[in-house]
Amino acid sequence: MKFTTHALLCVLVLSLASCARPGPPSEAMDLAQVRQALEAANAKFVEAFNRGDAAAVAALYTDDATLLPPSSDLIRGRQGLQDFWSAAMKAGLKDVALTTVDVWGSGDTACEIGKYSVTVQPEGQERRADSGKYLVVWKRQTDGSWKLQADIWNSNLPPQ
Repeated sequence: MKFTTHALLCVLVLSLASCARPGPPSEAMDLAQVRQALEAANAKFVEAFNRGDAAAVAALYTDDATLLPPSSDLIRGRQGLQDFWSAAMKAGLKDVALTTVDVWGSGDTACEIGKYSVTVQPEGQERRADSGKYLVVWKRQTDGSWKLQADIWNSNLPPQ
């Protein structure tokens, strides 16, 4: 447990360090353009998720991406992410919506803070809504597209 907590903290610190606010204007990226690209990628995520396509969701992440879901261990790699999202969909998560709040970065790394909402309805149970916030570290790919490198979120609901 101590190692897992330490590893998680290291990943978080390194991820956040890579998302330091840009320095001089010569290093700054066109944040409006990056935000537009991230919002377009988020639209693909929402579309794939809401149609129940875990493989398409996982394809939006880098090959070596890390998922940091609440109440769970770290999940790494595309297949692990696909398995996670498939299980989440089967558990009744649906109707996800993502809203970008802030974007910053430099070079080929961008960070996004956002809000999410999702419906949770396990089979045979009552439907309930969840909402929360997320932080994503994005990496620009050689083709110019952006993929999720690290993804962490938590609910606004009190612990149950």
